[in-house]
Amino acid sequence: MTDRLLEWLSYRGSGRANDLPADLRPESRPYRAIADLAVLGHIEQQQDDRWRVAPPVLAALGDGSEELATAVLCGARTSGLTEKLALACAAHGGSLTRIPQHKRPDCIRVSAATTSDLCAIAAAAALNWQRDAGFTLLASLPTISSWPRSSCQMVSGRVKGVRRFSKSKLQWVASTLEETHRADRGLFLIKRDYDSIVLLKDAADSQSEIDLAAGRLVVAKGARELHIDLKSQSLRLPWALTPPVLVSRALTLCSGLLPEVWRERKELVFRGVSGRMARLAAAVLGLRIA
Repeated sequence: MTDRLLEWLSYRGSGRANDLPADLRPESRPYRAIADLAVLGHIEQQQDDRWRVAPPVLAALGDGSEELATAVLCGARTSGLTEKLALACAAHGGSLTRIPQHKRPDCIRVSAATTSDLCAIAAAAALNWQRDAGFTLLASLPTISSWPRSSCQMVSGRVKGVRRFSKSKLQWVASTLEETHRADRGLFLIKRDYDSIVLLKDAADSQSEIDLAAGRLVVAKGARELHIDLKSQSLRLPWALTPPVLVSRALTLCSGLLPEVWRERKELVFRGVSGRMARLAAAVLGLRIA
């Protein structure tokens, strides 16, 4: 079903989350599917719940120094494109593998003997090519401490509810607008009649709007919450500290698969993460490796 949805998105080109046809939605609320498709690199999220499909690209997993070079297909995907890619693999000694993902498009992996062969496959299929995609993307992003934010006026008047993100508990706790006004620092989620605002305070009289995921990580800065297993090449972190979309995409491009959700431990697990990728992730996220 979601492979059909991705093909529909590819032909549509752009739109809003609510434009998704009801018979193609993997769940009743389209926003979660849109967010996951953005993490997988198939679409780009824009303001006002808008999205646009990304150009098709073969994104290499790793730096190409492994014995077998591997890449995943990101961006727009149609049946014609996958057929062309399969023919290119056959012509240049590559292999194409589909890995199912629950309620999400299959992960399409292309493997070849060398990086040069992968480049030849990409060229034959008229695809863009990105070497070491995950590491390259992560290295180009700002650190969480300097993540984009915009100064704003303090919220006043009537609000429906206020919550503060607790560093010690790694969860939202009840708060008040008065506490928000008095606080020297902290992250507050303020629900108004017509919208919600994520407010980051860094001084008593200084506040700004920031991406929700980035704001939680700003509060958690320095926490020893990253766990890396080099043998299995897995990176774990609390789901309360789920990274912003582009950071999650970079980590997802280590394997081409969405992170696993460990509900019992309330953790996310990214696969295929090397030691150098984990160290870079720690630097960008502002977290320490446990």
